[in-house]
Amino acid sequence: VNREIVAGLRYHHVTYRKGIRVDKVSYMVGSYGPRAEEHEFLSPVDEAPKGMMSRGHYQVKSHFIDDDKNIYLAWEWNFDIKKDWDE
Repeated sequence: VNREIVAGLRYHHVTYRKGIRVDKVSYMVGSYGPRAEEHEFLSPVDEAPKGMMSRGHYQVKSHFIDDDKNIYLAWEWNFDIKKDWDE
């Protein structure tokens, strides 16, 4: 997005476990004019759920979207919460 004006860029991700939505997060990244150099955004630290009931496989759908509903990047990723990583 280095050659366009972007207004109200936001990062969204939705976390699912066993097909059920368990978390939805949105961060405001900002509004930017055209520029050649890259821009870095660090989101606030997010803590993983704790306890035996929280263990398992999670799927996350993430995307960057602006005020005009243009999606600039969308991807899916997974993570596991385990008691012992030697399993």
